[in-house]
Amino acid sequence: MRGVRNTDDGIRVVEVPAHPEGAVRVSVAASGICGSDLHLASFGPSAVTLGHEFCGRLDDGSPVAVLPVLSCGRCGRCRAGDEQLCAQALGSMYGVSLDGGLADEAWVDPRCAKPLPPGVALSDACLVEPVAVALHGINRAGVVAGARVLVIGAGPIGLCTIAAARSLGADVDLLANRTRRVEAGEFLGARSAVGNEYDIVLEAAGVQSSMDRAVELVRPGGTIGILGSFWDPVALNLGFQMKEVTLVPAFTYGHHHGTSEFEDAVRVLEAVPALADAVITHRFPLDDAAEAFRVAGDRSTDAIKVVVEP
Repeated sequence: MRGVRNTDDGIRVVEVPAHPEGAVRVSVAASGICGSDLHLASFGPSAVTLGHEFCGRLDDGSPVAVLPVLSCGRCGRCRAGDEQLCAQALGSMYGVSLDGGLADEAWVDPRCAKPLPPGVALSDACLVEPVAVALHGINRAGVVAGARVLVIGAGPIGLCTIAAARSLGADVDLLANRTRRVEAGEFLGARSAVGNEYDIVLEAAGVQSSMDRAVELVRPGGTIGILGSFWDPVALNLGFQMKEVTLVPAFTYGHHHGTSEFEDAVRVLEAVPALADAVITHRFPLDDAAEAFRVAGDRSTDAIKVVVEP
C-alpha cells in the first residue's frame, strides 16, 4: 500500500503498513493538502502518513468523509460535546499522529467514517473537514442570519467560511489580496467592497497584518473570531482594548446546539456545490505527491486547495 510521508529525502510516496485492528478500511478517493501539512513537513522526517482531509469508500461501497480527530469520548470535555478540547485529540489525529489519508487506503475507527449523501460528489468530499473548521469558527463567534460579517483571508478556510456564513444567512464581505482568491470569494457570494464597524470579523489568514485589520474594522464591542493558524506570536494594539473587542479562538470542531459540526459540514457542502469549483484549483495523482506539495507551498502557482487522488 502506498502512502505519503516526509522522509530524509523530503515528501515521498513509500510503502506503508496497514493497521486494521479495530478499524474499517477506507479506499481513499481524495485527500486535500492543508497548510498545516506544509508546516508539519517543515519539521522534518516523520513515520506517520500525512493527510487529515480525506474521503473514500468503505468495503461495502458506502461513500464516507473521515472525521480525523479520534477523541476519547470519556473526559468531561468530550461528554460536553467539546471533543476538540479532549486532552488526547492531537495524539489521536489521522495524518498528524496516526497514519492519514494521503494513501491508497486508510484504516480508521468506525466512528470516524461519516456517511455522505448522494448530493455530495466523492471527488470533492475532502472539503468536509475544512468546512467543519469554518463552521466551528463561525459558531463560536456567534454568526447568525443578518449579521454583518467580514472575512479576512481567502485561502481554503476563508472561502469555506464565506460559504458557511452565507448558508446561515449572514451578510458577508471579504478582505483579501490575490485576484484569484478575491474572485473565488465573490463567486461564493461575498462582496469585496470593504466597509467598517462589522459585527463580527473572522480572521482566516493567520498573520499580524490581518489581526491589525480585524481590530481596525470590527465595531466597538464586536467580536473577532480566529480561524487562521498563528504559527508565530501575534500582538494586540491599544485599539483592541479601547473597543472592548471579544476575541474568540477556534480549533477544529465539536458540537453546536447538540449537532456535530463535522456532520453539519456535509450539509453545507451539499447545499453549496459551487464551493469545490471555487476552492479546488489543482488535482494530482498520488504518485505525484511531491509535486503536489511543491505547488501547494509555492505562492507563485496561485494554488488555493491542492487535492491528491490515488
